[in-house]
Amino acid sequence: MMIMLQLALDFIDLDEAMDVAKKAQNYVDLMEAGTPLIKSCGIRAVRALKDAFPNKKIVADMKIMDTGALEARLAANAGADIVTVMAAADINTVGEAINECRRLGKLIYVDTLGVSTDKIKEIERLAPDYICPHVGIDQQRKGIKLEDLIRQTNITIPMAVGGGINRLTAARFVEAGAKIIIVGNSITRASDVQGEAKRIKEIINAAEKGLQDNPKPTP
Repeated sequence: MMIMLQLALDFIDLDEAMDVAKKAQNYVDLMEAGTPLIKSCGIRAVRALKDAFPNKKIVADMKIMDTGALEARLAANAGADIVTVMAAADINTVGEAINECRRLGKLIYVDTLGVSTDKIKEIERLAPDYICPHVGIDQQRKGIKLEDLIRQTNITIPMAVGGGINRLTAARFVEAGAKIIIVGNSITRASDVQGEAKRIKEIINAAEKGLQDNPKPTP
């Protein structure tokens, strides 16, 4: 499976988010309606992205904490291809969100923000499509590093990873086994959005080719 680049549109203004998405669209595989965007503009933000980019996978970063099936269905009905649920939610909520996405033919990420490795292993048994090791902005400010979190997250479920990734670090996460690299501010706040998206996509592709040419030995 090709390693994909996801653009996190963590804006509060939909027009600004759409403008950035249009500039980056040729170099990203997934468009994410970020949590701030959904909270500010409502579920219409998901619908607007799907209407504007029908050939892209749209991620609704709902960060579901309760009513797992209901909120997953809300996002799916608005056009989301992928929905996020928080690992910190009750295990029944996580399970309901996973089951509803399966029923609707959608994918789901389980975001590990703020949970222990024991909870992650419990969630792994529910077989979500992706587990998402994630270091939030407030955690980044405290010096918590995504690389350290991934080393502690020993899972067999495919990983989507996010939290401060940029052109200097993207290759590390490809080498760490991530299947989806989530990038926000380093693209969305760049002076040249299109150019930065292109550079990061090229870095991801080169790192993936390096893995294919020099595969790691099986333990």
